[in-house]
Amino acid sequence: MEITTKQGTRSHHVHGHDVTHNFARTSSAIGHFDAHNMTVSTRSGRLYQLVGLPGNYPAGIPAWEKWCSNNCIVTETDVTDQYLDIDKHSTLGFDRLTRAALREENS
Repeated sequence: MEITTKQGTRSHHVHGHDVTHNFARTSSAIGHFDAHNMTVSTRSGRLYQLVGLPGNYPAGIPAWEKWCSNNCIVTETDVTDQYLDIDKHSTLGFDRLTRAALREENS
């Protein structure tokens, strides 16, 4: 998501389900996106492994909305297509990435 603050600052963020801690999460601003490994590193230094189809965790929406409210966000825009062309990836491709990420997490 791209957000704009009251001061006009724009940044991009991810939100969804943190499978490690089992709760909804919103990232700080994205620093780098690695499409091959499906990872996002944030400006704060946190690394996120993106698993599954974008927008596939509905419980992440209330967490996102709360984060936006707490941070006085005035606009938000879905910019997934700037990072990933979902039409080019099959559901099987996302399943493969998901299984690989889960195997790595469990090792």
